[in-house]
Amino acid sequence: MTESEPIKAVIRMQDYIHQNINNELTIDDICSEAGYSKRHSLRIFKELLNKTVFEYIRDLRLAMATGKLIESNNQERILEIARDSGFESHEGFTKAFNRHFGVLPQNYRKRCFHNNYLAPTPMSYYYLLLRSKGMNTMSEARTVTATFITKPARKLIIKRGILSTDYFTYCDEIGCDIWDTLEKVPNRIDKVSFVILPEYLITEGTSKVGCAIEVPLDYNSSIPEGCDIIELAGQTMLWFQGAPYENESWYGGAHSEMDNAIQNYKPELYGYRFAYDLAPKYYFLTSAKDGCRVLLPVVNLCEK
Repeated sequence: MTESEPIKAVIRMQDYIHQNINNELTIDDICSEAGYSKRHSLRIFKELLNKTVFEYIRDLRLAMATGKLIESNNQERILEIARDSGFESHEGFTKAFNRHFGVLPQNYRKRCFHNNYLAPTPMSYYYLLLRSKGMNTMSEARTVTATFITKPARKLIIKRGILSTDYFTYCDEIGCDIWDTLEKVPNRIDKVSFVILPEYLITEGTSKVGCAIEVPLDYNSSIPEGCDIIELAGQTMLWFQGAPYENESWYGGAHSEMDNAIQNYKPELYGYRFAYDLAPKYYFLTSAKDGCRVLLPVVNLCEK
């Protein structure tokens, strides 16, 4: 058995759960997707996701319920949402919701979000990271370059997160189709990126993260549904570029390299400091061909 086989088995179990979440789910049917015995299937599921199959199903149904609670045009009673989410009673749903999110459903509906929200994450999001576990040392010397660039004033088209705080929870919450949608925006300046916003660009009821694309300042065409458009001032940025790699299993190692390079870089040696309060941080999709790429805002030390 290879190291990846249990991971693939759990992905199949998750896929089955997601595809049949609105139907009656049985342990036997779920475990049959793994291709192992029921006992072994349940064990590897718990080991890899740190929760049982029942807990995963409950969390997924609760996550689905949150979507209905905050839909502006959804007037369903909480009892109806509870039943639609697979709960037999209002009381059972309320207790489970409060235990998981730390807030009652009716308060959540008023956008009283809990900071520790985390929807169940498909194992496939973590697959490449897990495969690269233990591979963070390479025999050959590898380089992450850092280059100062100046971005002119421009606009940012962004699909904001609501509760998400990082890439994985954003994909859970919004989905990954938004990348393809933003790639189709005309006259874009750069590739689509995952961004972390400074405090002043965060709007009420949204989180600090989002998926975004830059366009020229004079852009006046339509934007994708559900997106906002923000004007950004000109900004000096540090462009960190990781080296391409041949083995796709190095995906996690590429991110570790980048994190280490950023943590140890001292822009002060060149008369600058990081300025995360002034502009977004940009994280581009990592690939074997392009490597890992991050853009971070900086400001001259002589500027107040």
